Amino acid sequence: MTDTLDPHTQALDLARAGHGRNEVARLTGVPPTTVSRLAAEASVTFDRAATAAATEARVIDSKAKRALLGGELLEDISQAREQLHRATDAKDLFFAAKAIDALASAHVRIVGVDGPPDEAAEAKSLLGALHEALIGKWDGTPSSARQGDEEGQP
Repeated sequence: MTDTLDPHTQALDLARAGHGRNEVARLTGVPPTTVSRLAAEASVTFDRAATAAATEARVIDSKAKRALLGGELLEDISQAREQLHRATDAKDLFFAAKAIDALASAHVRIVGVDGPPDEAAEAKSLLGALHEALIGKWDGTPSSARQGDEEGQP
């Protein structure tokens, strides 16, 4: 390129030569939106194959990250369940149950992004059953509100 060409002409020449829009903008200092407008006015199109491939790679990477996070959340749920089983009073049980609920809800949302909707509905149903069982066992009443139960045991 010679320095005597104005940036718009340089941008159009680079676009015709097959350079990408953002590359043309970087090389010439012309804003990307202007590069797009100039190319459209001259009936020059940009090859989007590289953009499509990069987008597909990001989608795959995101799915892999969500799968990893989903697995880590299941490990966290398992640890919270251990705390639930070690609970010695209603307060500890309540906080462990809340942790399980929050972690399980996060897991359902994460795996629901990529999985079929039926799996998410099934997981929500299991969460509801767990919640009902805990409420039934502990009556939903904190230990400090129970009469005659100084240790918080049911």
